Amino acid sequence: MNVSSRRRLLLTLGAILLVVQLAVQPGVQPVAAREIGLQTTTDSQAIPGPGSRAIADPARVDPRISEAHELYLDHQVVESLQLFEDVVDEYPETYEALWGAARSAIAQGLLSRGKVIQNQWYKTGESYARRATEVEPETLEGLYWLLTAKGLRASQTGAREASALGGEVYDLAHKVLEMDSLHAGAHHALGVLNFRVRKLSFFERWVARTFLGADVMNLTNWEDAERYLTRAVELRPEYILFHLDLGRMYVNRKRMEEARIHLERALDLPLLEPPDIRFQEIAERRLAETIN
Repeated sequence: MNVSSRRRLLLTLGAILLVVQLAVQPGVQPVAAREIGLQTTTDSQAIPGPGSRAIADPARVDPRISEAHELYLDHQVVESLQLFEDVVDEYPETYEALWGAARSAIAQGLLSRGKVIQNQWYKTGESYARRATEVEPETLEGLYWLLTAKGLRASQTGAREASALGGEVYDLAHKVLEMDSLHAGAHHALGVLNFRVRKLSFFERWVARTFLGADVMNLTNWEDAERYLTRAVELRPEYILFHLDLGRMYVNRKRMEEARIHLERALDLPLLEPPDIRFQEIAERRLAETIN
């Protein structure tokens, strides 16, 4: 697919969301961890990517950053965010503290209840990730968490905003892959993008064709959805979300044995990051509802 087609795909996705979405969420402003309540639910569904495996040498950075990473991996998400924020308040251009704060805010959004609260966390994560990319524009962590925050917001925000966010996510994912062709999270993001467009209902497709024209629906395909999602699993086989989303795609395609393999694998894997427990709950429900 050439660059022009990629841009058309983004516009297609955004326009489809604009046409078929029935409800618009009110906008909210980014807030700090100290200002958002700690509500959780088992129904959160979203598309984070893998956390960065590379953590800077603690000896070369503020020791609070290392402590904040440890808090995050210990599933103390808000505490980790507050510590990252303390560093950023004192040293506003500390890149690792900025992307670390973005990751923690996004994770807390995945663990929260209700779209309004979730979007507050996602906007907070997006704000920190954007600041990280301003400090180091060509470094992966900031770019990846920026596209993740935008993707999560696009999945549940108002249609007009989703249109713009969808385009940004697509461009950011390709920018990440240009820098690192083996970045599993970017492959996953593009796979989910193809999957979501292709699984639109008959009515949604009819509306989209009526307003957009039939040709634009041909810019995504199931082959790319499977290719990108499968590649993400190959690159990070230990990552629960990747197996979950590949399994969900196979369920949608009625390929139940392949779906079972990946949903069961999502349940068998050890937890790596705080949102993983939610993804396992979703995998368990999918197995119970569609296969078992």
